[in-house]
Amino acid sequence: MNTPAARTAARPDVNIVVCTDEYGCGRWYHRGRNADAILNELGDAVGPDHAQRVQVTTAGCILGCTYGPRFDVVRRWSGEKALYGSICGEATVTRRGRVNFAPIPGDLAQVIADHLPESAAQLNSLHTEGQPTDVDAIRSVLRDSSAGMDGIPIGLGEAVVMVHNAAATVSIPATLDDLQFVDGSGNPAAGGGIAVLTTDGDGRVALQLSRVRRLEFIHRTLGNGMPSYAIWMGDDQLETVYRIYLRRSENAANNPLRHDLFLALMDKYGSTVTF
Repeated sequence: MNTPAARTAARPDVNIVVCTDEYGCGRWYHRGRNADAILNELGDAVGPDHAQRVQVTTAGCILGCTYGPRFDVVRRWSGEKALYGSICGEATVTRRGRVNFAPIPGDLAQVIADHLPESAAQLNSLHTEGQPTDVDAIRSVLRDSSAGMDGIPIGLGEAVVMVHNAAATVSIPATLDDLQFVDGSGNPAAGGGIAVLTTDGDGRVALQLSRVRRLEFIHRTLGNGMPSYAIWMGDDQLETVYRIYLRRSENAANNPLRHDLFLALMDKYGSTVTF
């Protein structure tokens, strides 16, 4: 029977492959970390103690999923594989079909411990059910967008909300200034899982936060030289289901402040955030 020491002479017990594709996972952030940060933290977690037993490498796009950030773990001692991502649970990716993501833990040293042969966790114990684990992070992004941050006293304010599905799109003038969170019964709740915006006609647009897996801040210059600011949100099928476009403020003095806030939000959360 081979011992762990004998096996390492030929190959490591565990191989971790981090996707650093500059057009996909490598440019996205999850809980403040991008692919390079995750790669460095995994390298530090391996350290000299496990350097001969755990190999950390990089690759371009492996799955074609563009969920980002994500990495594969291969238990070479058993032939099993685990997939860690910035979303948790099942999702569809182009090269593997339906796969099951385990959530990237806050302490990446736990990944090493979970996959070495002497302490390996059951693979099914690494997965969590259904709901994204950090809906509070989505609320934080929306609160900062509504109220301002870092000394900027106003939120993003006037906007157009576009709600999408496979068959239709509707555009609704709305405001980000009157953001509310409610529970499943529509009652105000600071920790509610539904975000509500007020429309210009005193209607309401609701967003189920548990369905959001990706948020992008998009800042660009249009062909007429005017700036464009948008927040796009997508579900776990990579469909963009909810878009917020900023309108120019009726108070011209607000526009430079909203520009500064938008850039501050991108700096704080990253241009693309996954949940």
